[in-house]
Amino acid sequence: MKAFPNPFPGMKPVLPIILLLLSSLLPAAELDFPVTVADSGSKAVDELVVGLVSRRPAPWRSCSDGPDSGPGLGGIISGRYATAEVESAIRKLQELGPSAFPYLLKHLDDERYSYSDQPLVSGVNGGGWLNHTVGEAVYVVLTNDLSWVSGYKLRESADGKAHMPLTIEDYIKTRGGLEAWVEEVKKRSRVAVFTEFIDWCVTEEKKRGFENKEDEESVLSVYLEKRKAIEVNRAND
Repeated sequence: MKAFPNPFPGMKPVLPIILLLLSSLLPAAELDFPVTVADSGSKAVDELVVGLVSRRPAPWRSCSDGPDSGPGLGGIISGRYATAEVESAIRKLQELGPSAFPYLLKHLDDERYSYSDQPLVSGVNGGGWLNHTVGEAVYVVLTNDLSWVSGYKLRESADGKAHMPLTIEDYIKTRGGLEAWVEEVKKRSRVAVFTEFIDWCVTEEKKRGFENKEDEESVLSVYLEKRKAIEVNRAND
């Protein structure tokens, strides 16, 4: 039998095997392999969706305690632990606007790993990390990362009723569901689509009423700030 040279001179044969096994478990290494995605009918969209497939494995399991989101995590840009390629793909897909939405729907079921994040609870990190799929990254693009914009977890109205925060999922339901909403907005600008969502939230909050003027100003100011942030991106539409 032909003997293969020991790639780790001076070490017992068992040690290289252990080291190789350990290295295969390390999350930091980025992988280089060909990536394909489903054909949505738009080559431009599909090429960008390829970028949502992380070449770096998830660094830890969902709901586990990863390292603190401090200077040591250079990959965290907008609340996400993601590679530069994933962040770039999300940004470029958002810049395509609603005209890309019908094609993005084709990728919602892609379950390959894309990025991780720490959900915010009352403005601070919740402590656990969640891993997200390519399909979830696509949903971030479809909703402009606006799932929760109210700034509160629960509030009471003037009549004493408790209200949960409004979400873009609530809004999309009023438009007949995701596919119907995508069909409705695909020829509009991103700014127009998402400022309309904010305006809907403001209208619904006013229907609910407020305990006092201070509460009203506090809640509505959050929506106003978010609306202004969306309008800043008008040049990209």
